[in-house]
Amino acid sequence: MIPKVRDAISLASFGFLQLNDVVLLSLIKGGIDNRPELVKASGIAERTVYRRLEVLTGAGQYVADKGFSEGHIALVASRPHPHQQGKQLALTGMGQDLLQEIKVLQTTE
Repeated sequence: MIPKVRDAISLASFGFLQLNDVVLLSLIKGGIDNRPELVKASGIAERTVYRRLEVLTGAGQYVADKGFSEGHIALVASRPHPHQQGKQLALTGMGQDLLQEIKVLQTTE
């Protein structure tokens, strides 16, 4: 099981952020801009990548026996890909800020 990363100050508005999410954000920042390539590069199961991207784009999520949860602040933006079929992914300003904060946390330890 992958641990959940939670920082009460910077992540309060995002709910729980999983380690998978940080990996996906790093890969998107590194230039991987579509879902199939994220699946290949991350080694994470395809369905997990798709579900985590739904959360990262700010969409609500279905929770068993509870219906749909509210969406969160979008860390990833998507638009039609100009050169391929499907969506192109890019970090929002909040996503870039979050990765920068994680980098700061890593260097202070």
